[in-house]
Amino acid sequence: MSTLDKKNVTQENNSAGQDTERLLLERLKNSTTEEDYFRWMLFVVGYYRSMRKIDLAVTLLEDFLKKQVADDEKNAHCELALGQIATDDQRLEVALEHFQAALVFEPRKKKIAYVIHNNIGYCLNRLGRFTEAEQHCRTAIEINWKRSSGYRNLGVSLEGQGDLAGAAWALVEAIKLEVSDERARALLEKFVAEHPAMIVRCPWIAQGLYPDLSTVEPIYV
Repeated sequence: MSTLDKKNVTQENNSAGQDTERLLLERLKNSTTEEDYFRWMLFVVGYYRSMRKIDLAVTLLEDFLKKQVADDEKNAHCELALGQIATDDQRLEVALEHFQAALVFEPRKKKIAYVIHNNIGYCLNRLGRFTEAEQHCRTAIEINWKRSSGYRNLGVSLEGQGDLAGAAWALVEAIKLEVSDERARALLEKFVAEHPAMIVRCPWIAQGLYPDLSTVEPIYV
């Protein structure tokens, strides 16, 4: 593709992006109910995040919270989104504050509650506060034991506390629940590399890493 063609493609993409933004903002402005406004606001926030217009996304969320709307679910969702934005930028202390603020609203929706507790666990793990992280990871799993991310973060917190068997179990469970969870698999591979004796102590780790053991050479430590 020539330089001119690349320039034309870029201009077309920018134009399409501006059209999308204009349409979303019009829908937001013309919302007739609070529910409609909130729904379109989340669409706009999602668009801004995808376009890396983070300041605009943050402003929308913070302005909604300043209105002090008497809807704890919506307020929790806003704090959650602000925490996720901070997590993307590796501002973990700020993210943790937002997730904890979201928890104060006591959201009733299980999906939201799960994500909040799980994200708190993730942040606490990254900050080296493994005991606290474990509590939130276990709460997330109690809310929904069918999602892998809670087990994945639990594995990190248990390893951080020196519970190697527990950490291995949690990571294997994460992979069992979602075979495509590459982050859990990478963590388990790293775990095995750092603690090779655990393969002998807990042979089921190999089964978790390699479901089809018939195609894998025996591992000797």
